[in-house]
Amino acid sequence: MCVALSGGAMILSDLFIIYLAAAAPFGVSRFLAEHASGTATLPALFKGAGAALAWPVTSLARLLLRGSGGRTFKELSQDEQRVERVKRAAVNALRAVEDALELAREPLGEADRHTLYVARESVERYVGLALASAQARPEAKPTAREMELCRIAGRGGDDLLTAGRCVHRRNVTRLVAHRERASSELVQALAAVCALAHEMRAPRPSADSEEQLRAGGVERISEALPRALSRVAELPACFDDRATAESVARLLEAERGASGRAAGREGEEPCTTQAVPTAFASSPLRTTTSHGG
Repeated sequence: MCVALSGGAMILSDLFIIYLAAAAPFGVSRFLAEHASGTATLPALFKGAGAALAWPVTSLARLLLRGSGGRTFKELSQDEQRVERVKRAAVNALRAVEDALELAREPLGEADRHTLYVARESVERYVGLALASAQARPEAKPTAREMELCRIAGRGGDDLLTAGRCVHRRNVTRLVAHRERASSELVQALAAVCALAHEMRAPRPSADSEEQLRAGGVERISEALPRALSRVAELPACFDDRATAESVARLLEAERGASGRAAGREGEEPCTTQAVPTAFASSPLRTTTSHGG
């Protein structure tokens, strides 16, 4: 009988040791998370101890949270993939514009190539900053990195959390400002490409064979550039950036008019371009470009 009781006590003690061993990671993780968020050491220690003792409930809650977070991350990943496809289409369309310009003027000058390179880089920069600013929230909890300098300065508890929130809001404000600057640079870069295309379409005397080659390049420019502007115009629509969408739409309308006039000088029918992206199909954007030429 005594042997049975002794054996049962040993089993209970072993189970208790195993329980505490499994609880330790949960307690340490909760303590570090609370301490990083600005909680004082003693309250963070008590919360960590509570999470360790109730680790089955804590682990279940984490699994449920991770499952819901996985669905949110999946949706966000799908949005990023859609934006990535639109961005690649826009960059490839700008490369097609470069090919058309090379056909109209062989070879392109260094300044012309730089203009086209800046346009592609502006698309990349705008998309990256727009994605980052779309995910940033001023009211979100500050990260440990944002509170690191404040912690080194000696802040702690609620004071540290308040300082971290201030730093986070400042970072979000800076990120939005960078996105707005990237939007302006994108429109300027596209306008420079349009100006380069207009220069290429300007008539000039040349030999017959060279003129035929150049005419083919001008026709390709009149097709490729409006297509590229249409692709770029889909990007701000992905982020609900109406100001940038309106600016690109004005460039698109002006380019259509210029392409039609260039085709008229060639004695051909005005070329038809792709439709404006579906984001503008329901309510066309008003522009300031006159239709009188």
